[in-house]
Amino acid sequence: MMEEQKEFEKQTILIVDDEPANIKILNEVLQSDYNVIFSTNGKHAIELAIAKKPDLILLDIIMPEIDGYTVCETLKQNPKTQDILIIFITVKDQSSSEAKGFKLGAVDYIAKPISPSVVKARVRTHLSLMKARRELEIKNSELIEMASLRDDIEAIARHDLKTPLNGIINLPLLILEDGPLNDTQREYLKIIENAGYQMLNIVNLSLNLCKMERGSYMYTPQNVNLIETIGKIKSELHEILEIKEISIVVKIGDRKPYSFERFIIHGEEFLLYSMMANLVKNAIEASPENECITIYLQQGQKDKITIENVGTVPENIRQNFFEKYSTYGKESGMGLGTYSARMIVQIHSGSIDLESDDNLTRVIVQLPKDTVEISLPRSIRVMIVEDSATECLFLENILDKDPLIEVVGQSKTGKDAIQMAQEIQPDLITMDILLPDMNGIDVTEAIMKNNQIPIIFVSAFTDEESTRMAFDAMKYGGLDVMAKPLRSVEWTDGSWGENLLTKIKCLSQISMEEEL
Repeated sequence: MMEEQKEFEKQTILIVDDEPANIKILNEVLQSDYNVIFSTNGKHAIELAIAKKPDLILLDIIMPEIDGYTVCETLKQNPKTQDILIIFITVKDQSSSEAKGFKLGAVDYIAKPISPSVVKARVRTHLSLMKARRELEIKNSELIEMASLRDDIEAIARHDLKTPLNGIINLPLLILEDGPLNDTQREYLKIIENAGYQMLNIVNLSLNLCKMERGSYMYTPQNVNLIETIGKIKSELHEILEIKEISIVVKIGDRKPYSFERFIIHGEEFLLYSMMANLVKNAIEASPENECITIYLQQGQKDKITIENVGTVPENIRQNFFEKYSTYGKESGMGLGTYSARMIVQIHSGSIDLESDDNLTRVIVQLPKDTVEISLPRSIRVMIVEDSATECLFLENILDKDPLIEVVGQSKTGKDAIQMAQEIQPDLITMDILLPDMNGIDVTEAIMKNNQIPIIFVSAFTDEESTRMAFDAMKYGGLDVMAKPLRSVEWTDGSWGENLLTKIKCLSQISMEEEL
């Protein structure tokens, strides 16, 4: 009875090779641990896979009539067999074709001549991973159904998931230090470490979502550089981007950002990363191959993020696009990506919308500027450094609208600005970066030698050189950068001015609190 039970629990492996000698070798290696079935041609292999549903297929590439690539592609397109693991068996000089096999859905390659130890190790590893993945899927389904036990789930997740993740994340580092390892082994360890961090992020996000749904989430915003966040996401998704040959382009307005440029949003860094990662992944999955995903960043009365990809969302899905468990056309996934994005946007008091027409889909996120309520014993004393009389007048009109701000001085040259700052000791300076006699770096450095005064650079930034100069000046004490409006109407339409006033209040509040 025990022997029958043991035999019943064995996993099944299908060997597909037109050479009986190769089948014999593989059978001798695996028969003691697995149920082994075999086929000598592609057509029969497909029929056998559908009928027997093996756990793993060892598949030769070069066969008469139907080759291994065609067999793999056929099985992966069939819902009944798409989850079967496939390892290609290939001769060494076919290694350049590995990318094609992985793109079709294979999980590994084994080179001929066959090494028994390599075959055993690869088969055991992939079957173990598959078993673990299936167990995780079952657990995930159970957790979804047990929504009424969220508090218990949170405790289990914190203790039972985070603790073993520490081993997954930290052990690769210990193994690397112990060495020696070859490049391939180091790459595998890096993959394990990154996967551990990704799992940890998933756990943390799931816990945060539970708190958001219960209304108990503690929102703690800070300044986040969204361009840097997008860069991290692109790096982590480089494999799927390469497979689908998709590019991601970021634009501020109608231009690409400079290599050193920032786009600051006031919010929670981890939540904004998770929101952007989910929306970008969604765009990649929905986009055809060889296309471009464009992320538009725009500052105004609200910070606006638009993620645009080729393809349309079916009309019956659009209304529920951001609802829980809403999904379409995906082989995997529970439909929580866009839902979590919506929850994160709501935590930031923003809005998220979908537009889909003319073979283009756009997800539009709008986040409010950080509003600052200040009660201070005195007004914020601001000095303007600007060589253009017209633009100086624009700035003065904007600042005069706020009763908490007082313009105490104006200067048209760098030399005068240095002297005036020393004499009147303003709370904050708005400074043009290109002045008739000096540049912003020299002026800032000179002012900061005597007084630590917050400085906001307000300049045209018509080219990369002037923009780089502003960011270089920030190394000497400048705290923020704003590009001047290109048109006069933009000076007076409210959004640019509100943005400037918000920055002044934020920076002045910090410096005044330090005085107290």
